[in-house]
Amino acid sequence: MSGPESLSANVTTARRGFWNVPNTLTVSRLVLAVGVFALIASEWYYWALVIFAIAAITDALDGYFARLLKQDTPLGRQLDPLVDKVIVSGCYIYLATNYQETGVMPWMVTAIVVRELLIQGLRSHLEGRGQAFGARMAGKLKTVCQCFSICLILLCLALLPFRPPILWWARDGLTWLAVILTIYSGISYVWIALPSFRSES
Repeated sequence: MSGPESLSANVTTARRGFWNVPNTLTVSRLVLAVGVFALIASEWYYWALVIFAIAAITDALDGYFARLLKQDTPLGRQLDPLVDKVIVSGCYIYLATNYQETGVMPWMVTAIVVRELLIQGLRSHLEGRGQAFGARMAGKLKTVCQCFSICLILLCLALLPFRPPILWWARDGLTWLAVILTIYSGISYVWIALPSFRSES
């Protein structure tokens, strides 16, 4: 087959390859992220918490189905963490605008966003050269901690003016832990990538 028919077949194959189960879940998480941002901006914190929790569940499911159905692809390995960074960074940015009630300081958001942009750039560069740069344990722990931190922040906002001290302490503790793990995992990813950059020089 050649000509227009061959091109059409290649496009159809690419579409089928992209719209597999894990990638569909990843794209749905991006749509949910927009909803979460809109709900936070509207101060509908309870519903923001619900939608964010659903998005976090899809994050766990897309990796599970990628392994179960053997649908792990280089595009999926880049798209999945990219969407995670969009929803997590976006939530922290919105929450930092009310840091008196959320405990999210602007410098924390800066550290998180800079780390995420740096690691995504490294991942894109190395994957583009054919080198796998999937998630490591430190990165996975960082993501889990960030998700729990955001959930607790949204829960605290939803409960206002009720202020149980233990909930606020847990919120702040998880937020600080998320920032520490974000910085630590960023350094570890850069350290892992260094040999590849040395080989290029």
